[in-house]
Amino acid sequence: MSDYEFYSEEGIEDEENGSPWHLRYGTPNSEVPISSVPCGGCGALLHCQDTAIPGYLPSELFEQQDEVSLRSMVCQRCHFMRFYDTALNVIVSPDDYPKLMAHLKHKVALILLLVDLLDFPCSIWPGIMDIIGHKQPIVIVANKVDLLPPDSRGFLHRIQKCLAENLTSSGIPTKNIKHIALISAKTGYGVEELITKLHNIWGYKGDVYLLGSTNVGKSTLFNALLQSDYCKVKAVDLIQRATTSPWPGTTINLLKFPILRPSGWQLYERTKRIISTRQQVEAQRRLHNLQLKENNAKNLPSLIGHIGMTFYTKTPAVNADPFSIERKVENPRVLCGLDPADETYAKSKWCYDTPGAVHPDQVIHLLTTEELMMTLPKKLVQPRTFRVSPNMTLFIAGLGRLDYVQGDGPIRMTVFSSSSLPLTICQIDDAAQIYDALLGSKLLGVPCGGSSRLSQWPGLKVHSRDFELQGCGWKESCGDILLSSAGWIAITAGKDKRCRFQAWTPGGVGVHLRCPPLLPFAVNLCGSKVRRSPAYRKGKGVYLK
Repeated sequence: MSDYEFYSEEGIEDEENGSPWHLRYGTPNSEVPISSVPCGGCGALLHCQDTAIPGYLPSELFEQQDEVSLRSMVCQRCHFMRFYDTALNVIVSPDDYPKLMAHLKHKVALILLLVDLLDFPCSIWPGIMDIIGHKQPIVIVANKVDLLPPDSRGFLHRIQKCLAENLTSSGIPTKNIKHIALISAKTGYGVEELITKLHNIWGYKGDVYLLGSTNVGKSTLFNALLQSDYCKVKAVDLIQRATTSPWPGTTINLLKFPILRPSGWQLYERTKRIISTRQQVEAQRRLHNLQLKENNAKNLPSLIGHIGMTFYTKTPAVNADPFSIERKVENPRVLCGLDPADETYAKSKWCYDTPGAVHPDQVIHLLTTEELMMTLPKKLVQPRTFRVSPNMTLFIAGLGRLDYVQGDGPIRMTVFSSSSLPLTICQIDDAAQIYDALLGSKLLGVPCGGSSRLSQWPGLKVHSRDFELQGCGWKESCGDILLSSAGWIAITAGKDKRCRFQAWTPGGVGVHLRCPPLLPFAVNLCGSKVRRSPAYRKGKGVYLK
């Protein structure tokens, strides 16, 4: 289905003539039974009974299709996100998440636990081991590493170490963790190495499940693995791509593809391909570093990879007529979908993309689509550094606030957040008044909208505990204070200088202290201080050969 409006609208009047508004998008029919075919985008079973239930298709379209043709379709919700960047209001309760994953306790399965490097430990589901069981092997996949700015040599190793320490505090036993991978599902960095590791440590022992909270990149990684040597070659053209969107909870039910069981010669051929493409990847990296050195590529990711397919050969188009509409379908096999009961896949091991639930510490479920676009970074995060004295506060848009309550003199605060989120610094005594006055305006950015939108905003509440840090010198940050999904602030103070902070977020949740910090030397990336201002100018990025 290349477009949604395939059904006939004859007889449907517009709203001005008395026709209900929902007829513009088709009508439900509760008497038609639910199909057994999952949506190719989110995995929910397709039906036409209720517009509020995941997997809905208009009855005008649903009733005209048989089971084979339904396999090539996506539900109304996925279609609107793909073609119109519009998210329909379908809510999946976080209470259903443990129930959906409970069967993993009784399966032989490998867990790929995805973590958002821009939002951890908030992106690590609380009590994840109680859901999947304490015997399951886990591979930690830390995504969005391409959005982190290099602060010095060896920064990837420090990120890995910082992540490992936070995993322990999140209740994940070290004995269960078989590997920690830093990847970018978007740029492909580290994905080939991840696939090689999966072949080595897991092989074909059982199914593989991609788990994680909302917006960590599960569906993006699922699509990348689907177009790689990890998927059976015959199934590549038969499985639709998972629907991806900044909107939390994109994947409603389980999506899957059959895993390739590589033989010895296949692993050899794959290794040869990776070695041959490594030169191309290194050339791209050297070009980026040269641009970065010349200060022309500050927003471009330096971590770029290439995901290839060793054994796949694209099936040529059946209809080569340049004037035929059907020529758009390069491989008509995809219209038939994949039948898991087929003998080819009956005994296969599967890789599953699972739905995510909103973490209790995340605030992205409070945001509208426009606010999400501003809050979630899409480019390389540029650290912004400020000189802050005691009794001063710093706002990250209207999403978070950090008060420097008490300390031994001025400190530096380095903010890591989306460049679309404005920052505001003022005295603590004036903070509440300024927040109320600027809320909803461009000076705070998020939340945005009229009075009806602001009436739904919960406001900022102080976290239940204060945070105390001890400085380790002006060249290195001593800790990070994470403000839920808004970003985090790295604190830099003089040697042995003590400072105390209070943090504010919507509902007072999602505040965490990270010691050691994720990027301790990012404070050195700033330029000179702006005269009569607490801000430092943006400096040049780190040039890594």
